[in-house]
Amino acid sequence: MDNIPIYLLNSDYKSQVYNSGNWVDGIMIRNLEEKLKEYLNVKYVLLTNNGTSSLLAAYWALREKYSRLIVDPYTFPATYQPARLLGYKIKYRKNILEQKISIDPSTVSTLVHLYGQPNRLVNKIDKNVLIEDACQAFGAEIQGVKVGTIGVVGCYSFYPTKSLHTCGHGGAIVTNDEELYQKMKVFIQSGREDGKMTENIALNLRMDEIKAEFLLHELSHYEDRIKIQRDISREYLQVIPTIQPFLAEHKGDRHIYSVFNLLIEKRDKFRQYMEKKGIATLVYYGDDILPINERKYYTDWTSRIVSVPNRWNLTDREVKKIRNALEEWFA
Repeated sequence: MDNIPIYLLNSDYKSQVYNSGNWVDGIMIRNLEEKLKEYLNVKYVLLTNNGTSSLLAAYWALREKYSRLIVDPYTFPATYQPARLLGYKIKYRKNILEQKISIDPSTVSTLVHLYGQPNRLVNKIDKNVLIEDACQAFGAEIQGVKVGTIGVVGCYSFYPTKSLHTCGHGGAIVTNDEELYQKMKVFIQSGREDGKMTENIALNLRMDEIKAEFLLHELSHYEDRIKIQRDISREYLQVIPTIQPFLAEHKGDRHIYSVFNLLIEKRDKFRQYMEKKGIATLVYYGDDILPINERKYYTDWTSRIVSVPNRWNLTDREVKKIRNALEEWFA
């Protein structure tokens, strides 16, 4: 029996950059930045070597204003680890869906758009103190506005498990704030400003040309692939009778379903059932992703969550097989 994996990467991409020897600081970086500005409708884009670096640069540029960070702990630790490294005091959000979020003047808030689902809590946070971790949700929208462009700064990852990905690690930072953009640019470019070295503390966090070239290729197909991924996900949803919070889509929003995550009461039994059908499943995320002291607040999710394949390159036969398996399980 053929097994249907969660991830299966393939591409018809052929590099023009590789044999040119022009691997950094070239036209592909500039072209990709312009394409992302246009796609996201933002003024400034910085390409980085990964999503963690994007968040690090944002926290670095804001460190003079803020010394505290409030964040949901149910996320990959890269969301808050760079802030810890820079000395921010971390406060983890509790009962995040129940009340309007207010923070003191020393605190900045990072909101995560998990699994391709736009996080509507952006409407409860002052946009001037909001960092968006949109690493899993490039192209998702809230009322027609791309996530990552609503707060003061947005961060993206182009790791291969993401819906828009490069051939390895990659990331981006976006903002409409010119001063913030300049600070982050100097930080990720080894302290250089207009080609000249400054005395600023900085790192080399840039993306290279080959990865930018690959992303340009992937971006040219992205909307078509997201449409396929959304169509597949909606086909599955037709046979799933239970309420699934990670799959909900509000009217006027756009969920890209970068991960198709279900909450299943008998998860182990479900995974065994799917394995016998030749369909891979994945626990993404379980409680081991959380800080130890926060795990008790999320057991309702972490004990039940499980993902099934919904990638755009599934064959019609594979989609039918997964849909039929889900329909049989929920019958």
